[in-house]
Amino acid sequence: MRRLPAEWESQQTVLLCFPRRGGDWGEVLDAASLAMVEAANRIHEACPVTLIVSDTEHFARFAPQYRGSILELPTDDSWIRDSGPITVFDDGPLLLDFTFNGWGGKFDARRDNQLPEKIQRRLFPDAAYRRVKEVLEGGSIESDGRGTILTTTRCLLSGGRNEFTDRQEAERLLIDTLGATRIIWLEHGELIGDDTDAHIDTVARFLDEGTVAYVGPPPPDDEQYSDFVAMRTEIHEKLADYRLVELPWTGTINSRIDGHRLPASYANFLISNGTLFLPTYGVPADDEAVAVLERESSYAIVPVDCQPFVEQHGALHCLTMQIPNWNL
Repeated sequence: MRRLPAEWESQQTVLLCFPRRGGDWGEVLDAASLAMVEAANRIHEACPVTLIVSDTEHFARFAPQYRGSILELPTDDSWIRDSGPITVFDDGPLLLDFTFNGWGGKFDARRDNQLPEKIQRRLFPDAAYRRVKEVLEGGSIESDGRGTILTTTRCLLSGGRNEFTDRQEAERLLIDTLGATRIIWLEHGELIGDDTDAHIDTVARFLDEGTVAYVGPPPPDDEQYSDFVAMRTEIHEKLADYRLVELPWTGTINSRIDGHRLPASYANFLISNGTLFLPTYGVPADDEAVAVLERESSYAIVPVDCQPFVEQHGALHCLTMQIPNWNL
């Protein structure tokens, strides 16, 4: 039976894409590049890291500090969670290559859309590969490894992706490709500045097969208050059979470049081989988030500075894609 493994299952590598000149990083290119090397090295202590590099000349300045392996491929951007392969188990490993169109056509993604096939050929030639014409981004789905998929209506039913006319069409895609047996939809919870149309990995995540962590609401004077209060109510109703862990609000984090509000979230963590890598933003709530996850999970909690990344509206989970271990 086909299934999408949970993130806490054994992993053989974690993929990241190194920033390039001429991309979207702009003034934070160097800061993001250094932060990615630091993040990759931390992840590498738990799981081997493969860094995809398109701009080798730019990477050369940072290469001496990097400890993982490298794969040279052309890229548009660094958000491999959404452009990379989604691996399922179906009588062996199967790398699914969904269409990636830059979150509904917002950004050019022609080179990123070619990544899964090239990754499979270069790194995993013995694994099966399947091209899927529909759009589905890795950050838009959460799996408990046992058939339950958590997702959002705002993303999967948004315009510019598949133009689904109802939930049933979207559910059929999740059933046919991921082996979903239960699909839980959230209708509330979208961070200001989120280019992804409310990816689930910015608001609610499976911590383990019986636990869901979600972003708690901001203070009442925040314009997002009512939406996240509604999301909390919805989660307590739809996920009542799970243990629920509320993550702190980061506070308002604005761009250091032009002052616009950034979509920072503690839900954008990566779980890899017994370690939870937590995005931090240099704000007081960082310590509270670490404390909550140390208390409520069995993982080793490793904070990772994501201030440069969130300038481009993403964080750690958005920048990584795990490849599960099928050689156990």
